[in-house]
Amino acid sequence: MVSEFIERIALLQAHGNEKFPDGMFESFRENKFWLYKRPDSNIFGTVSVAYILKSIKPLLSELDGNYLDKIIGKAMSSFELYQNKDGLKTYNFWQTKPSQHFPNGYFMKRYRHFKLPDDIDDTALVYMVNGCKEEEVNWLKEELKQHAFPDRVYSTWFGLNMPLEKDVCALCNLMCLLLESKTGLNDNDKATIDFLNEVVLSKEFLNNTFWISRHYATVPLIIYHYARLLGTCDIQEMAEAKKLLIKVIENSFDRETVWMNKVLLQTAYLKLNKNVQGDLLNWNCLKASKREQEQFYSFIGAPFAPLKSKYLRSLGSLKFLQIGWKCEAHELALVLENLVLRENYLNGKI
Repeated sequence: MVSEFIERIALLQAHGNEKFPDGMFESFRENKFWLYKRPDSNIFGTVSVAYILKSIKPLLSELDGNYLDKIIGKAMSSFELYQNKDGLKTYNFWQTKPSQHFPNGYFMKRYRHFKLPDDIDDTALVYMVNGCKEEEVNWLKEELKQHAFPDRVYSTWFGLNMPLEKDVCALCNLMCLLLESKTGLNDNDKATIDFLNEVVLSKEFLNNTFWISRHYATVPLIIYHYARLLGTCDIQEMAEAKKLLIKVIENSFDRETVWMNKVLLQTAYLKLNKNVQGDLLNWNCLKASKREQEQFYSFIGAPFAPLKSKYLRSLGSLKFLQIGWKCEAHELALVLENLVLRENYLNGKI
């Protein structure tokens, strides 16, 4: 079954065409209210697949691991298309040379307002997939300081004219990189960890979900990204937050109706908890109903959210004004990760 999923992901990898460069995985942006759907050649879907595959490789057979290496290697060949336009080691959601924001569109691609600066999320994922050097991470940390909040928490964007923004999912990915790099914690790192901790302990991720992570915008995705961080890095300051996240999963899993959200919650539970038992372990994603799967988006865009007007900005949280991104390979990778973790857990290997 694992090999079958790997093969399905490999078949989705582009061989280079007018819409998707070689090595990328197809993504589409859509809004069902507007009857809107466009091919979207962003780096997020592709680097997210590569990151997940790299993270599960140690749990697979040598044969499957070698297959993953080929997929990851092809994906990495496309990353340079998204590197900072001036050659700096930061990365953009869309291609940069030349800029291709809202590709294959008719309206938003014509206006600079919708052009995104480089961001911490895609940059961190690329660094982790590439296996960056210590000096590269040290350079990045100095760059991050230049775009931090007054309280020293890192902002999502590297751009000078973009409003400061805290997105906990992006920050979890960034802190995975910084903590795994073993470069030591500076004041900004510590402030960011404190912020991530407080968002959980205050339950703001439940009560103010969109605004603390407007690019992911759902509780399951937020919990999943926290689990990536806390399941990999031992952060003593977040021990209570970790317990609370486990409790939230236990209380919400049975009520969740969106199939992919259940996949994310179970995966997060396996990452966070070394004593999994009962229904949450027994649930098999391959036997679950896939109804409402179309409601899942791995990434959200809210064009109104960065506007200066308080009223217009408030419209950003309305679903009919949001754009959702779907990437079949990313969703398959998330399911594959779930299968591998659950199988290894049941076999006592993790």
